[in-house]
Amino acid sequence: MQIWKRTLQKLEENNRVILLLVVSHKGSSPGKQGFKMIVSEDGYISGSIGGGRTEFELVEEARRLFYRDKITPFFQNQIHREDDGESSGMICSGEQLVLFYPLNTDHAGTIQKIIENKTGILSIDENSFKLGENDNLNSDFYFEQTGSKWIYKEKVDRKSKLYIIGGGHVGLAVSKLFSMLDFYITIFESRSGINTFKDNEYADEKFIIDYKYISDLIPEDEKTFILILTHGYNTDRDILGKLLEKNYRYIGMLGSKSKVRQTFKTLQNQGFSPDLLSKVNAPVGFPIGSKTPEEIAVSIAAKIISLQNL
Repeated sequence: MQIWKRTLQKLEENNRVILLLVVSHKGSSPGKQGFKMIVSEDGYISGSIGGGRTEFELVEEARRLFYRDKITPFFQNQIHREDDGESSGMICSGEQLVLFYPLNTDHAGTIQKIIENKTGILSIDENSFKLGENDNLNSDFYFEQTGSKWIYKEKVDRKSKLYIIGGGHVGLAVSKLFSMLDFYITIFESRSGINTFKDNEYADEKFIIDYKYISDLIPEDEKTFILILTHGYNTDRDILGKLLEKNYRYIGMLGSKSKVRQTFKTLQNQGFSPDLLSKVNAPVGFPIGSKTPEEIAVSIAAKIISLQNL
């Protein structure tokens, strides 16, 4: 949702915006179907379609479009060859078809609906840009082109969901990193007046709650990842006890090995089985000797990405 929020902001500032969208790809192209970025008339860019020289060149092409009075949608095919470093500046083999789609204030209403509804099917063709109800789309993306006619669709709610419980320094660092990984981020905190919670502009949603209600606030979903990053051992233990028997893709808990052992021992004494406890990634993330909040965020991201790519 971050890229749509930034797009809406630029449109509300009366900037024209070019949406660069990978509508299809083959092989090991750096950009995958659904990757997107925006280039604004005031020079602002956000998002990514794969990085490297290819992305740089397409951004420059998008910027040149603003010298025109009228911009119409068009495609550009990018071919990447392992044996031809000059093709893209990246060591990849494949190709991606990139849509250049002009956005203006006429599109702001649809983008607002995307941000508010967080669900539905985004449908784009040469004449329309709209959000509709689910129309039995069998995959996350759909693209068809016949002659000059084409249509692209994507599920708006396809993102994995990351719930961060704890709005401290690690929660802020994790939010920042995962906002670049196309997760929908919700963060919970029980304390008011926490600066790192207030300053967190990366989460899609933020809530001050009583943690005793946490299991009612996180729906069971195979695309849901949960991080327990609160300020205390007792709080972590109580939250984990409320979530253990739920069906989630991943639960990770921050803490030292000794804290984790004590937490698990207490929960076992409360009747939770070792099998249930074994599904918790604790200490959270990959063991890379991380110390700072940013390093911890990297270790968590690496772990979650490894699970997503299984």
